[in-house]
Amino acid sequence: MADAPEAPPDPPTKVSEQERPKNLTFMVGWLVFLGVYQIVLAWRFGTFFEGEQGDLRKYYGGATLEPLYASIGVLALIVAWGGWRLRPWAYRLAWVFQALVFVLALTIIVLWIAGKSVPIGWLLLDCAFGAYNVWWLTRPDVRQAFRA
Repeated sequence: MADAPEAPPDPPTKVSEQERPKNLTFMVGWLVFLGVYQIVLAWRFGTFFEGEQGDLRKYYGGATLEPLYASIGVLALIVAWGGWRLRPWAYRLAWVFQALVFVLALTIIVLWIAGKSVPIGWLLLDCAFGAYNVWWLTRPDVRQAFRA
């Protein structure tokens, strides 16, 4: 009897065929919203974390802060695109983005303690999103999905 031929290897799996982690659509949608929001606010309204008296503009200058805010928005859009495509680099870049959000939250807290006018609503939202994002990124199914 002749040996049965070996089965051909499975074709590479497309992103659409991979099992997506839970809440990936929410995370990507939120990052797209944040990215567009950051870019539009940096462009249209200038520095929105400047306080009532323009505190941060006095320290750093608006020409420095607006591009910084816009670049955070662009980073969010890049992470969203890579996250949707389940690219491994997007997982690592999501941690970089999360670190930037953490630094931004710390800056707002320091300014608040110093008695400056700060957007407390955005601070709470950043902290809530940051906590959820860290929890989501550390889930085993999420890490596995971005390894594939």
